[in-house]
Amino acid sequence: MFKVAQLARTAAARGTRSYSGMFTNESYQASKEHARSAVETWKKISLFVALPACAIMGYVATKDELDHIHHLEHDPPQFVGYPYIHVRKRKFPYGDGEHTPFWNPLTNPDPEEE
Repeated sequence: MFKVAQLARTAAARGTRSYSGMFTNESYQASKEHARSAVETWKKISLFVALPACAIMGYVATKDELDHIHHLEHDPPQFVGYPYIHVRKRKFPYGDGEHTPFWNPLTNPDPEEE
């Protein structure tokens, strides 16, 4: 603590800040070059690893989802009339009043159709 106060007084007496000399021009240039090479490395990783991986996973997910939709078209889910399902005390303020905004006729069975 005493050393820091002494350095502060010395710098104040000179009217300038004193640096340790850690950042010389050579080290600054080396740091810039290292940053430039790191940017290039991550740019290549993004372009040649991340984007193809996202494209492949998107293809796989889309294929699986389309298979699932095809299955639902041929074998739709059946409505099970449990007492706690489809309880409506009042109508919804949108649409026909019976279905939520997330209701999907392909995946959500409707008791009126049964």
